[in-house]
Amino acid sequence: MKTFKILNCFLMLLFFLSLTPLGNSYDASMTQEKQIYEAIIGDWEMETEFQGSMIPAVMTLSVRDGKLEGVWVSMDQEMKLIDLKFDGEKLSFKRTMGEGGDTINFDGTVKGNEISGKYTSPMGGEYECTGKRKTTE
Repeated sequence: MKTFKILNCFLMLLFFLSLTPLGNSYDASMTQEKQIYEAIIGDWEMETEFQGSMIPAVMTLSVRDGKLEGVWVSMDQEMKLIDLKFDGEKLSFKRTMGEGGDTINFDGTVKGNEISGKYTSPMGGEYECTGKRKTTE
């Protein structure tokens, strides 16, 4: 009988703990992160200024398993975005130029349906980059 009372008390304690906000804090943070990512996921028409010319590209951002992922397609090359970060305003990532090429860094700002920022290369070059969200019309 004593064992039954202890087990019953333990089960009641578990039940009440499951009702506390502590039990749901992980879900709340995931929901907040998902809302931030929803502001940027999709296809973006990008242009990078390079040696006096504008190089077009399409950047596709998506979420998989709660993690932001991206791909950059330019001049028939598809490059995975590495170390992709977005905080609701600031966007940063790295990508490698071709096979065995240099890794360049992007730091930019997202305002609504527009992105502006710069690429920096390991050799010290900086390249302006802008983009607009692709819309379906």
